[in-house]
Amino acid sequence: MLAITISWIAISVVFLSMGDIFVSLHNRLCKQNEQYGLTDTFLLGMCFTLIPLSITSFWLPSNHYILLALLIACLIYWTVRKNHLLAVIRKVRSSFARLSIFHSAIFIIPIISLMIAIIWQVGVFDSLLYHQQNIRWNEEFAIVPGLGNIEHRFSFNSNYLLLSAIFSLRTIFGEGVYSLQVLVLIAVICWTIKRIIQSGYEIKHILLLLIITGYIFTFGYSLAATSTDAIPNIISLYLIAKLLLYPNSLSNKKLFFVIIPITLFTFKLTIIPLGLISLYILVRLARNKEYRTALFLTFVPMVILGLWFIRNVITSGYLIFPLHEIDIFTVDWKLPAFVATEEKDFIFSCGIRALNDVIWQITHPELNSFDGIYRWGMNLIFIAPILLSPVVVIYSFLKKKYLHKNVYFVYLILLAVIGVWYWGGPDPRFIGGILFAVIYYICYLLFSTRKEKLYPKTGTILTAAFSLLMAYWAVSRSIKFYNMFDLKTPKANSRPVSDILIRQYPYRELLKSLTLYTDEFLPYKLDNGATIYISKSPEIPDGRFVCFESPFPCTVLQADAPGKYQDISSVTTRGRSLQDGFRPR
Repeated sequence: MLAITISWIAISVVFLSMGDIFVSLHNRLCKQNEQYGLTDTFLLGMCFTLIPLSITSFWLPSNHYILLALLIACLIYWTVRKNHLLAVIRKVRSSFARLSIFHSAIFIIPIISLMIAIIWQVGVFDSLLYHQQNIRWNEEFAIVPGLGNIEHRFSFNSNYLLLSAIFSLRTIFGEGVYSLQVLVLIAVICWTIKRIIQSGYEIKHILLLLIITGYIFTFGYSLAATSTDAIPNIISLYLIAKLLLYPNSLSNKKLFFVIIPITLFTFKLTIIPLGLISLYILVRLARNKEYRTALFLTFVPMVILGLWFIRNVITSGYLIFPLHEIDIFTVDWKLPAFVATEEKDFIFSCGIRALNDVIWQITHPELNSFDGIYRWGMNLIFIAPILLSPVVVIYSFLKKKYLHKNVYFVYLILLAVIGVWYWGGPDPRFIGGILFAVIYYICYLLFSTRKEKLYPKTGTILTAAFSLLMAYWAVSRSIKFYNMFDLKTPKANSRPVSDILIRQYPYRELLKSLTLYTDEFLPYKLDNGATIYISKSPEIPDGRFVCFESPFPCTVLQADAPGKYQDISSVTTRGRSLQDGFRPR
């Protein structure tokens, strides 16, 4: 818990500071006066941090030294703008001072609950196979040419993995702390609860909290492991909800609605249609001859995208992997074209299989048990809202003329994301946030009236129930893991349970507690004499081999992994050190 707390403090200081710098720079250069709360400033700071982080990653490892440099830069900024800092502190303190003990508890309980819940890391295959190793590569080296030749999934190059590297705190705790996506969720939850209270418990704000609850308990597994899906899913849901609740924000929050959608693309390709929001704002600025603002809001996201594209080319040889159709570079480290082709087809086939499983379980329900009913309901919410939405939209368009036109623009965005998702690989986890945004969109239309409806008693009960549910989830999850992995019985090589007071409990340690962990990593000598480890350690008994976060560097053999298309034996080094990179033989 100590590690998570320190990690969250470091992330908050950096993102809130960088966000404030970004907003101040925008307002001064563009002669604007846009004001943002803590959540929006935090998210903008996450985006702005990617610029210096991506630049330094070309020459330096992204580790605790970069974090220290960012913290020093933040300290200098607030020292120079001391009066502004004091004003921000007074404003935040004033907001909390107005909260009752009950309202304070509603904020605090979910935060502590999520901290407890993510102590126990789960065994998500992608996380164990390459996420944690990719984060290690970011920590240990500058961007490595042809890194995708070692493991083609490294070429996805999600900016989530780059950000996670500087906040892992590995140098302090001896292993990575993976808490970034949960802090993003907490920021969104706190914003939602705050807006519920400030709105007087207006029904549409209350419904948003229910939708977020549904998302948490559907995709909660991605919170307790590294995940390239979680942040784009959480923020896309927040983005859509914010547009619906405050449709005029496209005019007075231009910086936010241009930067966030484009930056999310560098986390997850499927989210690219959200960029239509950015394009819409930029076109409006150009038409209104606000060229200074339009230029700034074009330049910054292009820098973020440009740096990400360069990193893509360095890791894989492609502008965007696995889109082999965009093949414009000739470099010796480029992954073979068949690898990109196979991976693109694999992603699509996995998505189709996942979607078919959802449809099959809907049409063949097992309603004779609670688990069967629960699975049927969860699968139904992925499909039913999409099919129902056109009817609700047409009804609202004909009967609710008072709705803002931007509400229907949001629907076009949702359809565009779903379309790209379907044709690119329709696995629900890729756009879980958008799928729940569709549910919220329908609820928003159905519950929208000319005069806002307030339900203070119902809202109070539901917000309290949410906090209690989060607490119950955290406690029950801890008890479940404690019993499932027999943590009450000390093992010779397993970590004591009391260690959770200091740091997270890794999935590997859970396997050790059940004596199911296989510690078999074979050294493999590369051409330049460097050693890379070949994993023979399965995620579960008789399961797929994974690398965990150590030993480093690590990969698996093509013969051991059906989804691996290029074996280590077909790869050679480009120089004397691992930093020089890899290329196909």
